[in-house]
Amino acid sequence: MADMEAQFTKFFSKLDRDLEDLSLGGDFQDAAGNLMRDANVLILLAMAIGQSDEPGKMKPAAALMVRDGKAILAAADSDAAAAAVKAMQSDLNGSSADPVVWENAVQLSPLMAKVVPSLTTEIKRLSKNEKTLLRAGNVDKVAGDAAALAVVAAGSRLSVSETSAPGQEALWKDCCDHFCAASLKVNETARALENGGAFADYSAALKELEGTCTVCHDKFSGAK
Repeated sequence: MADMEAQFTKFFSKLDRDLEDLSLGGDFQDAAGNLMRDANVLILLAMAIGQSDEPGKMKPAAALMVRDGKAILAAADSDAAAAAVKAMQSDLNGSSADPVVWENAVQLSPLMAKVVPSLTTEIKRLSKNEKTLLRAGNVDKVAGDAAALAVVAAGSRLSVSETSAPGQEALWKDCCDHFCAASLKVNETARALENGGAFADYSAALKELEGTCTVCHDKFSGAK
C-alpha cells in the first residue's frame, strides 16, 4: 500500500504542471497529452488503493479520485479539463463510501506508449549494479515504479479492445497477469535488499520482467 500511495502522490503532484501546459493554449489534444497520461495512471492507482485490504490514508478518497479522473479523460476542452483537475485536487482529502472495483475506465494507448516505457526505463537506469540501486532513495524509486507497473498491468486486463488483436482476450489477460506478477516480484526483491536480500534475486526478477515485456510486444504490436 505504501508504494502505491507514494506513486499516487508522485503522479498527483504533476497535475499543476499539466494545468500549466493547458494554459499555454494551442491544440487541446496536444496540450492535454501529459494530463491524460497522468489521469489514466491516477485512476488505476485509485482503483488499486480503494480495493486493497491494507489500511491507507488515501483509501477514503479512492472513489472520488476514480470519478474525478474519469472526468479529466472525458474533458473535451481545456476549461473542462482544468475544472476536473481542480475537483480532483479538492477531493483528495474527501471521503466516499462508494465501492471501488476494477473497471474499463482508462485509455490503453498512453499507458503503454508513455507510462510503461518511462517506468521501466527508470528501473533499468537505477539497476545497473548493486551500488547504484542501493544509493539513497533508489530502492524506493524502483519499488514504487514496479508497484505502479503492477497496477497498470492489472488495470489493463479489460482493455483488449484497444490492442492490435482485440479478439485475443484470453491471451491479453494472460500477458497482463504475467506482467503484473513479474512487476510485483521486482517490487518484493527490491524491498528485500533493504533487509539483506540478494542482488542476484533482484536481477533475476528484473530479467523476468523484461522478458515478459518482450513476449507481450511480440504478441501485441501495440494499442490502436
